Amino acid sequence: MTFTALASNDSSKSILIVDDDRNIMEVLSLVFNKYGFIVFKAEDGLEAWDLFNNENIDLVLTDIHMPGLDGIELSYRIRQQSPSTIIALMTGEGSDVGTDLMNDGTVDYFFLKPFDFKKVCEIFSAEVYAS
Repeated sequence: MTFTALASNDSSKSILIVDDDRNIMEVLSLVFNKYGFIVFKAEDGLEAWDLFNNENIDLVLTDIHMPGLDGIELSYRIRQQSPSTIIALMTGEGSDVGTDLMNDGTVDYFFLKPFDFKKVCEIFSAEVYAS
């Protein structure tokens, strides 16, 4: 299992980063950690689902295409179980599915890779620390 917490303090919000591309996951983890998030990581949707059910997660950033449970199904499960969790999808391929899932309320954000990691962190920081 690869999920880990990188930081901990009582005022921190948590993020679960899910991507089968370990390099992207590691860079995102470092950047979000710098923004004060407690960072959890998973390399696939099944691992992420298990972690989500065992930890207090405020925000999920997941790739769409992964082996096993993909990011779309993971997002549906999370939204059903925890409507207040902020969910963001990311993909390296153009896709209308992200926009469709935003429109139906399944996800809150959709990003096409490559994206500005710092800007995404700033958006999420403002979002979760405001709530």
